[in-house]
Amino acid sequence: MSNTRFNRVGVASIGLSALVAAGCGAGSVPDGSGGTATGSGGATSTSGTGGAGSGTGQGAAPAIVDQNGDGRPDCVPGIYPTSQVPRLKSREYDATIRDLLGVTGLSASNGAAPSSLLPTDQDGALSDLGWSSYQTVAGMIAAQVMADSTAKAKFLSCDPAAAGCIDSTITTFGRRAFRRPLLPEEVTLFQALNNPELTETGTPDEIAELVLYGFLVSPMFLMRTELDTTPNGANFALSSHEVASRLSYMLWGSMPDPELDAAADAEALSTKDQILAQATRLLADDRARDMVADFHRQYLHIQLNSRWDTFVKDPDLFPEFNEELRAPMTAEVEMFFDTTVFGGGSFQDLLLSTSGFVNADTAPFYDLGATGLGTELSPVDLPGRPGFLTRVGWLSAYSAAYRTSPIVRGAFIVKEVLGIPMKPPPPGAAQTPLPDDPTLDTNRKRVDAQTAGGDCAGCHHTYINPHGFVLEAFDTLGRPQTQESDTGAAIDTAASVWIDNAAVPVAEPTALMTAIANSTDAQYYYAQKWVGYGFDRTPNSQDACIVETLAASIGGGGYRVLDLISDMTKTETFTVRAVATGVSP
Repeated sequence: MSNTRFNRVGVASIGLSALVAAGCGAGSVPDGSGGTATGSGGATSTSGTGGAGSGTGQGAAPAIVDQNGDGRPDCVPGIYPTSQVPRLKSREYDATIRDLLGVTGLSASNGAAPSSLLPTDQDGALSDLGWSSYQTVAGMIAAQVMADSTAKAKFLSCDPAAAGCIDSTITTFGRRAFRRPLLPEEVTLFQALNNPELTETGTPDEIAELVLYGFLVSPMFLMRTELDTTPNGANFALSSHEVASRLSYMLWGSMPDPELDAAADAEALSTKDQILAQATRLLADDRARDMVADFHRQYLHIQLNSRWDTFVKDPDLFPEFNEELRAPMTAEVEMFFDTTVFGGGSFQDLLLSTSGFVNADTAPFYDLGATGLGTELSPVDLPGRPGFLTRVGWLSAYSAAYRTSPIVRGAFIVKEVLGIPMKPPPPGAAQTPLPDDPTLDTNRKRVDAQTAGGDCAGCHHTYINPHGFVLEAFDTLGRPQTQESDTGAAIDTAASVWIDNAAVPVAEPTALMTAIANSTDAQYYYAQKWVGYGFDRTPNSQDACIVETLAASIGGGGYRVLDLISDMTKTETFTVRAVATGVSP
């Protein structure tokens, strides 16, 4: 929306005033001149004209306690302090705009996702340029909504020319946009936008568009505010609307739906049972599948310009490979996690289930026929290939172009699945060539010799290599192999792998996956990943208590991943806000 359609400075000041009215005026606030400001809770903000703040609180967070030096935070009971006003992440912004207005792409920007024009997710101050981008995107969305009858109906339930329509829209739409009822002073501030002089021609539609723009640039929309100061011991109890927002953004990455809003309005989110009932309902919605998929993409490092979308194979050695295989190979892994989790599966099932998905192009890599298969993935059983680490997508991504890579495969398992901290390799280690020795007739022997140096042997021979050697049962494209393609030598997959501070002898992949599934380290690390993802923070000693409880439940067996997720909402930290030392409440 261009500046000629309305006075943006006036609208942005409404957003800033709403922020102040909502209780963030305890600290300094932007003055509209581009200065940096800090509101209560230590949320910093750089304003273009009343800009939205960041998601990082200032002050001293509790130190991490690790008395035994294992790299794992010790449990220290308490509530970890967090920001009161985290800004919506890109995926949350897109999902919120989708659920609020039905907009998934910007027509003024060739259908691009709204967040693609916004600053990348980061903590710290928002620059003038970043704030300007929020204004630009808000203008695009407001204009697009008013030009589309379906989207417009999500914003307006009445004719903007009718008496009282704008006022009622401010109240009803504002309730959804702010994820709570508007304060009386906020209603008054937005009613000030119902002024023909603020728009180009003063038509009712232009005024309505102006009001919508005002909501979309308001910090109360752009931030997930938690400002209630009801005491809870030394901390603060979240309001029912703040609990509803935490629920929906944890489980959906988006705003509450009408049923959750109604529960918040009725103060029906005050007990663990009430919260758990809503969490269970939200997890049954397809939006939860998006959240679970996002978590496991992070767990596996599936992202743009990662191994998953850039791996290649030597065309002379592997002519059956083409770049189009990456998509279905990756999609199978994602589908495996989705069906396992939402089929009631446990962490152990992620390592032990033999369910798979193939199409005509990927079936041959599992030694399956392609007859009757097309481009869509179809379910199959894969005996002898338990869990995600035996899927062709992961095995191909974690291999080299011309051979397997026991180091890369083993390092992933050790660091990302078992959570064993590893020191960085010495400088130049990655450039160490494989030995050119004809007596080393297997890839395993070459890698073993390659990493035999004093600086490498400690980590590689004890921790990393053995896991990768077991997976030599699969070639660089994930196909079963029993002998080397170049020398014909038999492949040895037996190894002594380091799991739970002990050397565990395993003979082949199924034994390895079973050992990992039963590993208390792997179970703890998976729970820790979920707690960090769900609460949006790094590991710490206060959350370690939650992690230990969840990990113990995983170890008991039969504990669904969905139970793990919903159980996080039963913790005290889910309904209580703590403030860091030196920060105002």
